Amino acid sequence: MLNVIGFIRNNSGVFIIGLICIALWGLNARNSQLSATNERLEKLANDKDSQINDLRSKNDDLASSVKDLVTAVNQQNAVMSQVTEQRAVTAQQNRKLQNEIKRYLAADKCAVAPVDSNAVDRLRDAAKSASGVPDSKAAKPADPR
Repeated sequence: MLNVIGFIRNNSGVFIIGLICIALWGLNARNSQLSATNERLEKLANDKDSQINDLRSKNDDLASSVKDLVTAVNQQNAVMSQVTEQRAVTAQQNRKLQNEIKRYLAADKCAVAPVDSNAVDRLRDAAKSASGVPDSKAAKPADPR
């Protein structure tokens, strides 16, 4: 046993250097693992940045499309508002014209007098024969020539 203790005393520097070398080798291996992990994480971060930029671009395109859609809908609403106003004006003018026609007809003796039912039937028959359409069929469109 004394021999072993003497051997260790004489070679303690070699043991310490060996232990330091083993510790340095372990640290180097750990450093390599950490470097590889760091590279993978940097690559993932770059991929995520690329995905984020792509999503931002798509989001900008979508926002632009929505803005264009809102503009188109607002224009359509403006046109519909104008059409509604025009229809109201036209309806009011039609009512005025109808009332005016009623006033003129009320003063006309022929317009107020009842029409003989036989005359009405003859007028209807004449209109049907002039149109060339039988009673049970719809009218054919006119020849464009």
